[in-house]
Amino acid sequence: MAEDVGCGLGLPKIFADGCVLQRSASTAIWGWSVPDDEITVGVDRHIVQTHSDARGRWRATVGPLRAGGPVTLRVSGQGGRESLERQCYVGDVFLCSGQSNMELAMSWVAQEYPREFTREEDPCLRQYKVTPDFDFEGPHEDHLQGIWTGCNAETIKDFSALAYFFGRELRELTGVPIGILNVSLGGSTLEAWMDKESLRPFPRVMKTLDHYLPTEKGRRRGEASVEAVRRWHDELRSHIMREETLHWHRIVVPCMFDSTDLSAVRGEVVFRTAFFLRSSPDEDDGLLRLGTMTDSDITEVNGVVVGSRPNQYELRDYAVPRGVLHAGANEIRIRLTVERGNGRITPDKPLYLRVGDETIDLSGEWWCAVASRMPRDCPREDFVRWKPTGLYNAMLAPCVPYTLRAVLWYQGESNTGDFASYHEAMLQGMIRSWRGKWGDPGLPFLIVQLPNFSVDCVEDGGWPVVREAQRAVGSRLENVATVVTLDVGEPNDLHPVRKKPVAHRLVDAARALVYGERRAYRQPRVSGVRVDGDHLDVAFEDCDVFGAPCLSDGDRFRLWTLDGRDPGEFCWVWSDGGIIAAPAHIDGNVVRLRLPDRTPDMLRYAWRNNPCQGLLCNDAGILVSPLSIDSARWEETVPVRQRADGEVDDDS
Repeated sequence: MAEDVGCGLGLPKIFADGCVLQRSASTAIWGWSVPDDEITVGVDRHIVQTHSDARGRWRATVGPLRAGGPVTLRVSGQGGRESLERQCYVGDVFLCSGQSNMELAMSWVAQEYPREFTREEDPCLRQYKVTPDFDFEGPHEDHLQGIWTGCNAETIKDFSALAYFFGRELRELTGVPIGILNVSLGGSTLEAWMDKESLRPFPRVMKTLDHYLPTEKGRRRGEASVEAVRRWHDELRSHIMREETLHWHRIVVPCMFDSTDLSAVRGEVVFRTAFFLRSSPDEDDGLLRLGTMTDSDITEVNGVVVGSRPNQYELRDYAVPRGVLHAGANEIRIRLTVERGNGRITPDKPLYLRVGDETIDLSGEWWCAVASRMPRDCPREDFVRWKPTGLYNAMLAPCVPYTLRAVLWYQGESNTGDFASYHEAMLQGMIRSWRGKWGDPGLPFLIVQLPNFSVDCVEDGGWPVVREAQRAVGSRLENVATVVTLDVGEPNDLHPVRKKPVAHRLVDAARALVYGERRAYRQPRVSGVRVDGDHLDVAFEDCDVFGAPCLSDGDRFRLWTLDGRDPGEFCWVWSDGGIIAAPAHIDGNVVRLRLPDRTPDMLRYAWRNNPCQGLLCNDAGILVSPLSIDSARWEETVPVRQRADGEVDDDS
């Protein structure tokens, strides 16, 4: 393979060896050279010529390309004196962006999906992982770092779990190479992925950037906040008491500390427990699973450190090396740092040790002692990179105009606070902006709606508002689909590990929106609302990705609930703040609710952080999205009610 010659001709990192180019489309290739240079670009049998501009930048379009590979991308300039070659695949390319639940790597979900790590390697399932970076001054032309990798036993751990399962299923369906552009960052806000122009309608959002300009000032602010956190931890360690002075008492774990003697403790808490093994495990490593805890930990088994995590979000799944465990009594010790007096060893998470065929339940009574106390909360890190425009400029802009098949978007948790009411308008603005940057007004977007969640989360309406924004954008913009995930979240974990069912729903949406199989996607939606005497009837029907009913002639749609109970997440709402539960039952495709004596202003469904009782679904288990229906709409349409016996009651 020809090496890069000279210092003039170049390609961005996204065109490194192993990249995946979009099939069956005019594919953009770009780079730089000396000014006014004649550039020749060839891919497979397609050869085109272009010229660099006065700044040395050039762009060419080749194709349409046939799926397959590897094929050679050749670029030459300066009369052929400089040349580049890259080995590429040709298939379907998906930009996967958002925050932690998009970034979450396969290594995080290894215990949930162990068989994925023993599959044969697949060089045609490929990920381009962009290294986190930010800049507030303007768009970058190339990434700080980005690496293309095929999927094998070594690299699978670094794949986005959601993108991996999405790509794996599409590989089986299409048989073509699948390229994943993993441009995501945990904790990132929506505004961080938007450019300055698309944020102009949101001056309040943009104003949050004022104290971080120029970028170097922002970096210094971030570094200063990290230093303040470090000093707090240093002071904490300087106050650690000697082992013989600790006051030990019993505590039942897992638990929230606010209901124990550890309530409001800021500092280091030590936990220990003993367990017994019948024999020495001389062949297998052990696996210690402790769920999550607040905030950082160092965990030992028999005096050997087996793992640590720096924050409350990461799972404590620790391998216990051979030779650490022995027959008879063994001890686990956790040194847990609680930064803000809201400690926990998260309830309803599994706590056990597995070694060989033996599994030891570790929930129950442990000993605990406070080893150090701090008089104040630990300062919070100022995550400067999450500020408006920063990630767009440094991580997304260098991907433009890499030819895509579609975009997968999983974000919203970080926008459930002050800017939740802006989310619909901002998300629409972002989608329109990205489509404009790529020059593709119909670029498909597949959105993951926020799942159910509750721990450490205030019930202030932010999560339902963001979910509604995601639903509304999916129904109001063309070529956008939103998949509902209320049943695959974890109330006690911001990062649910069940990514495969979410990916499967995205695949169904892609089959309909991207590949033209309209009936591959079904989503139950409201078809009408009316007052019927002292009842309110809400009718539903299964709709395809474009909102059209998708039942065949003669079929009748019927509602179900996931748990087999009556619908349990409806409530009446009044403008004066009154809210009461609204008992409901299903009658065919209709939910019937008895109206209260005082006329409500609104009916809501699943309008809380963790809706879980009697969730409505179709016969495939696909959930109804959370709803908020103003009373002014109750007579807009008249539904046909299908009774449970299959007869049609049309009394309109």
